[in-house]
Amino acid sequence: MRIGLLMGRYAPTDKSHMPEVVRLLAEWGATAEPVHLGDELIDLARIRVDYDLYVLKDKSDLAMRVAAALHTAGAALLNPYPASATLRDRIVKLRVLQAAGVPAPKTFVASHVDQLRAALEHGPLVIKPHRKLARSAPGEGIHVVRDPAELAALPPISEPVFAQRYHASDGPDRKIYSIGSEIFGVLRAWPARTHREKLGQAFTPDPELVDITRRCGAALGIDLFGVTVVQSGGKSYVVDMTSIPGFKGVPDAPRRLAEYIYAATERALRGAPLVSGVPTPVRDEPAVRPPVVRAAPPPARRTLSAEQALRPRVAMYSQGMVGFGHIRRNASIAQALRGSPLQPSIVLIAEAWQAGALPMPPGVDCVTLPALRREADGGYNPRFLADVSDLDVISLRARVIRSAIKTFVPDVLVVDCLPVGVAGELTRTLARLRKGGNTRCVLGLRDVLQDAETVRRDWSERAHMDAIRDYYDAIWVYGDPAVYDPVREYDLPDYAAAKVRYTGYLDQRPRLEFAEAQTAAVLASLPPGRVALCVVGGGHDGGALAEAFVAADFPPDTTAVMVTGPLMPWETRQRLHRAAQRRTRFELLEFVPDPVPLIERADRVIAMGGYNTVCEVLSFEKPALIVPRVTEPEQGIRARRMQELGLLDVLHPDELSPQALTEWLARDPAPPPPPRGRVDLGGLTRIPGLLAELLGVPAGPLQPAAPATAEVGLT
Repeated sequence: MRIGLLMGRYAPTDKSHMPEVVRLLAEWGATAEPVHLGDELIDLARIRVDYDLYVLKDKSDLAMRVAAALHTAGAALLNPYPASATLRDRIVKLRVLQAAGVPAPKTFVASHVDQLRAALEHGPLVIKPHRKLARSAPGEGIHVVRDPAELAALPPISEPVFAQRYHASDGPDRKIYSIGSEIFGVLRAWPARTHREKLGQAFTPDPELVDITRRCGAALGIDLFGVTVVQSGGKSYVVDMTSIPGFKGVPDAPRRLAEYIYAATERALRGAPLVSGVPTPVRDEPAVRPPVVRAAPPPARRTLSAEQALRPRVAMYSQGMVGFGHIRRNASIAQALRGSPLQPSIVLIAEAWQAGALPMPPGVDCVTLPALRREADGGYNPRFLADVSDLDVISLRARVIRSAIKTFVPDVLVVDCLPVGVAGELTRTLARLRKGGNTRCVLGLRDVLQDAETVRRDWSERAHMDAIRDYYDAIWVYGDPAVYDPVREYDLPDYAAAKVRYTGYLDQRPRLEFAEAQTAAVLASLPPGRVALCVVGGGHDGGALAEAFVAADFPPDTTAVMVTGPLMPWETRQRLHRAAQRRTRFELLEFVPDPVPLIERADRVIAMGGYNTVCEVLSFEKPALIVPRVTEPEQGIRARRMQELGLLDVLHPDELSPQALTEWLARDPAPPPPPRGRVDLGGLTRIPGLLAELLGVPAGPLQPAAPATAEVGLT
C-alpha cells in the first residue's frame, strides 16, 4: 500500500497533523511518503502514477497542475482534482454551493472595484481574492468595506473582483469538519493568529449545521472537508469550504485522518469508489436506511472525436399520457441546446399527437410513439387504438424506442421524469446503452414530482432506483433548491443525490420565437384593452376552473380569453361554448400549441399549477391566481412554495367560485416582486454547459458572463 502526500515542508515549530498521520500510516504497514513539489525540476511528460493513492494537501499553483496531470493519467486522488479546483475558485465554489441549496451571503462579481458602489449602497461588503491564496496568512487579502471611501482606498485587486454581503458575526466562527460520516464543530475567532486561537473550542453542531455541512459535501461529491459558517442575526451563512483543511480542534484528528486515508487506499486497490458514500443532509424525521449497494463501475466511455464534439447527437424521451407538459419542457430544452455553440442534432421521442403540435427549431426532429392514457387506478390504456391491448401498445412503443436509439446512436439520452419509462419500456434500451458505454444518460426531473410519501412509495420499486444507480450519469432538476429540493424532500439515497445538478427553472421567453406565428391571428383579433387569461393545461380535469371563469364578472375594458385544452371532456366544452356565446369580449379557444404568446399579452392569468404554466407566469412576471389540482399534490406544493415567496396568489379548489375569481380580478394588485430576484430562472442558459460537461468538451462560451455586478446565481 503506497500513499503519496503532495504537501509542503513543515517547520519543526509547525503544528500540522500531517507528520503524525504519516507516522501512523507507516505503523499500520502502509508506505506513506511526503512528495515535496518544487524541490527539483519536473518533466511534465514523465509524470506517472507511482502511488496507489495521492493526497493533495498542497494547494499551490504547481501542486494543482501536477494534480491535474495525475488526474488525467488515471491516478486515485483522495480529494479529487475537479473538486479541489472548484474549491480553489471562490466564484465557482459559491455558485456550486448555492445551487445545492446551501445558505450563503449574497455574492457579486465585478471587473473592477468601482462597479461595487451600487451594491455597497445596501450594506457593507467583504472583498476577497477570487482564488484562494496558497499558504496565505489568516485574513490576507480580505477587506471589509463599509463606504465608498474605504472602497476607493483598497489596494489594486486583479480581475475578477469577488465580493459578498458582510454579515457581522454573532460570535466566533463555526468551523464544521467532515471526516467520512463524522461531523465535528469548533468555535474559532477570526482571524485566528495564535495556536490556541486556531485550536478553538469544540462544540456539537446542531442538526441545521450538520444538514448544511452535508449539503456542501454532496454538492462536491466529497466527505473529507471543512466548512466555515458565520451566524449573524440568528441565521447561518457558509462563507468558505476547503478540502483537507488543518482539522485543528478536532479530537484525535491525526488518528481519524490516518484511518480515513488508510480505508480510502484499500478501496482504491479494490477499484471501488474512494468516497464510500457522501452523507445526505439530515431530515426532520430520522429513519434507519439500508446500506447503499453500489453498481459495478460502468464500461469505459469513448472520447468524442473533434467532429462529434462540434455536432453531438442528443435523444430526448417524453412519455406522454397526460397533456403537453413533458414534451413542452423538452422542446424548450431542445431549443436552448440548438441555440448554443454545441448545436447538437436532436431527436425527440414522444407521442405522435403531442409531437406534431409543437413548433420546433431546425435541427430537431421527432420519432413518434402510439399514445397511451393513464387511468385513475394507475393502469394504462391505448388512447386511440381501442382494439389493441395495452400490453401490445407498450411492446410496440418499446420496440420503436430501441430501434430509434440503435439507429440514431445518441451521445446523450435525456429521459423525462420516469427512470424506466412507461411500464418499463426503456429498460432494455438503457441496459444496452450502458453495456455499450457510448451514451451518457440523464434523468430530467421537474421541481416537484408528487408529495414525498408518494414518491418514496413509487420509487421504492427496485427497478426505479436500480435504474438511477446503474444507468444514469446525471440527474438534472429543472428547479431551484431554495424553492423545493427533491434530494431533501424525497430522501434520495446517496448514489442518486451525488448525481443531481440543479439547473434552475426554465425561462419561457425564448419560446416566443417559434410560438408567435401560431397565435398571431388570435392576438390580432383581440380588441384594445386589458386581457384576463385562463389556461387549464391539457384540460382533462380543468372543467371546474373553466366553468367558474366563464361565469365570472370581468373589470371594464377587459377581454377574457379561455383555453380549454385538448383533453377536456366534450360535454364540458359544449357547455363552455354555450356560456361563452352569451358573453361579450369573451374568446374561447379549445387548443393552442403553445400559450406563451397569450401569457405575454395577458394582464392577469388564472391557471392551474403545472410546471410549465408556473414557469411562464414567472418568466413574463404576470399577476397570477393559481387554482391547483389537489387530486395529485404536485401542483399544490409548487403553488404554495411560490406563494410563500410572494410571486403569485393561490386559491384552493374547495373555495373556487365565479365570485372568488371576480373578486381577485377586481383587485388592483401591486406589481409582484421580480421573480429573478427570488427564483433562479437560468435553466435554459445552464443546460448547454451541463451537456458539455457530460460530453467532456469545453463549455467555453456556453455559460455567458454575468453583468459585472450581477449577483451570482440570481441572474
